[in-house]
Amino acid sequence: MAATARPVVVKSFVDAGCQTHLIGCTATRAALLIDPKAGKRAVYEKALADYGLRLEVVVDTHTHADHLSDSAAWLARGVRCAMGAATKCERAVERLKAGDTVAVGKLAFRVLAVPGHTPDSIALYGHGLVACGDTLLVGGLARADFRGSDPAQLFESVKRELLTLPDATVVLPGHGYQDLLFTTIGHERAHNPALRHADGRAYAAALGAVEGRGNTPEVDAMLATNLAAAPVLPEGPAAVAACCAMGATSAASAPIREQRNDELAPRRAELVARSQWIDVRDPWELAQDGRIPGVPNYPLSELGFVLDELRAHPPEVISCKSGVRSTTAVKTLRYLGVLRDPISMVGGFGKWKEAGLPVEK
Repeated sequence: MAATARPVVVKSFVDAGCQTHLIGCTATRAALLIDPKAGKRAVYEKALADYGLRLEVVVDTHTHADHLSDSAAWLARGVRCAMGAATKCERAVERLKAGDTVAVGKLAFRVLAVPGHTPDSIALYGHGLVACGDTLLVGGLARADFRGSDPAQLFESVKRELLTLPDATVVLPGHGYQDLLFTTIGHERAHNPALRHADGRAYAAALGAVEGRGNTPEVDAMLATNLAAAPVLPEGPAAVAACCAMGATSAASAPIREQRNDELAPRRAELVARSQWIDVRDPWELAQDGRIPGVPNYPLSELGFVLDELRAHPPEVISCKSGVRSTTAVKTLRYLGVLRDPISMVGGFGKWKEAGLPVEK
């Protein structure tokens, strides 16, 4: 079993429930950064260097109310920045309207207008993925009680623009509060409880959101900074609100089966021979540190693109560097129904190597 080569590199970052996505073109090494969070620039720069990517475009899918965007800092450094055409941002960002294309190297992403969470919300679709910001989340929809929010419009935007995409489309949301990294259009269409309402009016009535109720003084301060022409961005800002609404899943709460390296080591050859062990570290980590002999690499952020392969050869064991990413992989793949009860290796490759167990470059 080996991961299929794709024209797209995807690396997702999670910080206090906020998700940022780095998308790169394998042919040209040009890259797009979606919804960067202030205070995390060094993390993004390291990922760009690790993957050998060159950042060309930064996109904010909407004006963030819960956390500070780092797009202003990238704009000041000469990187192209873009937002939806309805934005009231005072910076010199490109205004993207429905049907526009965001080109990154040989990649092209179509702009979808998905208002409701905010009037300026957009999504980017192409190459088997949709980065949808705060609209469709894993198992739910975004909240819609800020000034300018419209829950009925949010519901209809998701139905019209997102649920008409192919089932296999990987959804990269702007938030994830349950340690579930991604989902698919088909899975949300079938299982998202927020989408079971007859129409937007029914969803709005069930949600009972009051426009403006979510605008605390802290939220208003975030909005003002994110709209400012030249905002001052602190290095370690915290999120001040959650952005999930009705239907947020609790699937991640089920216990996870875990085993230590000394328990798994005697079974390694058997599991590898049956294609039942995968490593979800980033590719550069394997090149730098080595791997457990025979265990193939399926990077965590790109698991959504190999779901059929994983269904055909369901891994029993998932490992990473320390056990954190393997836990996320287990929760996400279990939520999607791809795996039933896989094992996350405690301590990951780091503890395996420390124990003097076999390693290959």
